[in-house]
Amino acid sequence: MVELVAFAVAGACVVALFAMMVVTFVSDVRLWPSGDDDRKFKVYVTFSRTFLLGFLATTALDWGGTWLPVSGLALYGPGAVLLVAGVALLLKSGKDLGGDATKGQVDELRTDGLYRYSRNPQNLAYLVFFASLAVLSNSTLVAALTAGAAAFMGLQAVVEEPWLRETYGEAYLAYRERVPRFVGLRSVTRAVATLRD
Repeated sequence: MVELVAFAVAGACVVALFAMMVVTFVSDVRLWPSGDDDRKFKVYVTFSRTFLLGFLATTALDWGGTWLPVSGLALYGPGAVLLVAGVALLLKSGKDLGGDATKGQVDELRTDGLYRYSRNPQNLAYLVFFASLAVLSNSTLVAALTAGAAAFMGLQAVVEEPWLRETYGEAYLAYRERVPRFVGLRSVTRAVATLRD
């Protein structure tokens, strides 16, 4: 029963975050990126951190909720690999982007590090992290929250585009032509070439 409360809290937060992106997408009101508006940033951070806490609580409380028809090594092997990859990508992408840009404030356009391969490696890293916990916990509730996070983060990446074009101009347009939003064939070939060098 407690897992349903954690799930409801996390679900409400991801719906609120999605709604913020919808408002930004369909109107002239820009709720994200927050820029220098501290109030908007605090609202965003409150919902996103509460979502993360609710997500982690749901994961712990509904462990083994059974949505995948496998168990044991077939479940824990891929889940552990995804977890390590997700955490590593989160740490690296956060470092590559820097604190101000992560908060949605104007900073220099980042096109190096993981940003050579993806325009949104932090979103991608969070999705890998969430998916890893959905697999490891084998929880229907965690899988549903992961799907909600995927919808929110996908829309968030789209919503940021006009602001990035406005803020960074031609430099961003050239970057957008070279690098896919999340991951594409270009990302994979660049990563392989980098590993070979």
